[in-house]
Amino acid sequence: MKRRDALKNIGLSAGLIIASPSVISLLNSCSADYNQWSPVFLNKEQAKILMEIVDVIIPKTDTPSANEVNVVEFLDKYYKEILDDNRQEWLKNTYAKLVDLIKLNYSEDINSLTEKNYKDLLDKHMIINGDSNDISDLLKNIKSDTIWSYKISEFVGENVLAYDPIPGVAYCGDLQELTGGKSWSL
Repeated sequence: MKRRDALKNIGLSAGLIIASPSVISLLNSCSADYNQWSPVFLNKEQAKILMEIVDVIIPKTDTPSANEVNVVEFLDKYYKEILDDNRQEWLKNTYAKLVDLIKLNYSEDINSLTEKNYKDLLDKHMIINGDSNDISDLLKNIKSDTIWSYKISEFVGENVLAYDPIPGVAYCGDLQELTGGKSWSL
């Protein structure tokens, strides 16, 4: 192995080791009760909009909704504690644009919006013919961040995905047979 590749791999490993405790501490700090939570990065209106959007993306079915596993609380802390200043600035500006757009097209009162309004918003701005804009990019990021946050939450990892608390066993067999068709939780 060349020195350059070795240094690159060491740097990536160190970054992973440093970032992992931060993400895990964010997950552990999410409370179960929304009434006790107040956003640290987003304002109340932005947090309310994000709460509604994540539940449109991952609604309650036989599995919990995104809000039931505190996706919004996690994302709010992730935005504040992990993202760099440029990304934070972009998010603040784009969330403000999203609030303005919603108030202009739907209602001044964010609390009066329905699930149908949010589905309409996602349909209009996530299916783009041509150049995308900041709102479209933000909604795409919200979607991917919601799915990522949902999958790494403790409840989903242990109760929805296939979970083995003692990893390292080498299984040979069909995924359907081993896990009931579920993805493995890390």
